[in-house]
Amino acid sequence: MSAYFIAQVNVHDPEEYEKYRSKFMPILQQYGGEVAAVDREVKIIEGEWPHQGTVILKFPDEEQATKWYYSPEYQGIIQDRINSTNTNLILMKGM
Repeated sequence: MSAYFIAQVNVHDPEEYEKYRSKFMPILQQYGGEVAAVDREVKIIEGEWPHQGTVILKFPDEEQATKWYYSPEYQGIIQDRINSTNTNLILMKGM
């Protein structure tokens, strides 16, 4: 069963965030992940969405998603994201 990380991101240091982005894709792909969607201007249908960007990452299953997040490779770059953004992040199972 597929799994998805959904992130709401507000970038406050674009230069630091670019360090993270430049290393992100090879690590994601190494664990079978793919970027399912990225949008900086989502269309709000109901409620509020006070975030600059929304990202959805898709993985083959929850095990691979968890392995990616806690991998030494990803943990090696995560501080660049933490230092440059305010992020809400969830992991959810697909159907």
